Amino acid sequence: MIVNRRHMLMAGAGLCLASGARARPTLPGEAPTYDARELTAVPNAAAIGRRYWSPGLNEGYVPQGLTVFGDEVLIAAYRSTERDQDNGPARLFRLSRRDGRLLGSFALPATYGHPGGLATARDTLFVANSGRLLALDFKESCRSGECVPLKEMRVDKSMGPSFLTTSGDALWFGPYRREGAPNLHAVPIDRVLAGGETPIGLADSRAILPLPLLSQGATFDKAGKVWISQSSGNRPAFLSQLDPATGAVLARYPAPGGIEDLGFAPDGRLWAVGEAGTQRWSRWSTFYPLVFEIDPAKLVA
Repeated sequence: MIVNRRHMLMAGAGLCLASGARARPTLPGEAPTYDARELTAVPNAAAIGRRYWSPGLNEGYVPQGLTVFGDEVLIAAYRSTERDQDNGPARLFRLSRRDGRLLGSFALPATYGHPGGLATARDTLFVANSGRLLALDFKESCRSGECVPLKEMRVDKSMGPSFLTTSGDALWFGPYRREGAPNLHAVPIDRVLAGGETPIGLADSRAILPLPLLSQGATFDKAGKVWISQSSGNRPAFLSQLDPATGAVLARYPAPGGIEDLGFAPDGRLWAVGEAGTQRWSRWSTFYPLVFEIDPAKLVA
């Protein structure tokens, strides 16, 4: 039988593509259709447990903020497929922490086009967007499928907030900085919710901790230590553990490139989300557009 060489080459290419496709793991969520790459091998892979595709990838959503609320992982993302567009329509996505199922989503206000951080206190969800802070009724927003704001505050931009976390009765504000001496600021939650219309400023800080440069997210573990994610574009990324009294770096661990916000679950696992491999950042060498779980005890410096 005579076989056309071109057909043989095409068949071989098909086998290679099929092999490559099989190498991409089957993960919960909607896999990207705009990029056929396998997931990149990342630092500290042995510490990473459950992995889910970040929601909305095929619609152009870029994940930024993350927090854990009970059995849910909440992700704030904005829509952009262009490198030079850093704002867009934004949504809050709710994922099952156990299996990655999409439980629902709702749109965020147009003024929150780059929702860099999320934090919860009781049933109030806080959303950060540089110079702005939104408090919303999370349960009612979930029930109605629409954002139900409780209050919106202006914030001194020297405090960010690029990202947020809570500890006790304080909401912590952090700015993303490439240079200088950034700080993490603790503001009483009562000041945020019942403090009138006066913008939140430096004078409202009850405690201040120095931050590493390129900080993208923050969260507190059960022992009270602060965990910070650090990334910048296509550069290597890190997780840093800080002393909660002084801000001194206690440990520093390599992390997947493009890592964004962080949140601790009740079981002591750390959750993170990455933007590397989203449509906006699809040209980076790292392809890891995932929501992922980290076991801190397995991290290697």
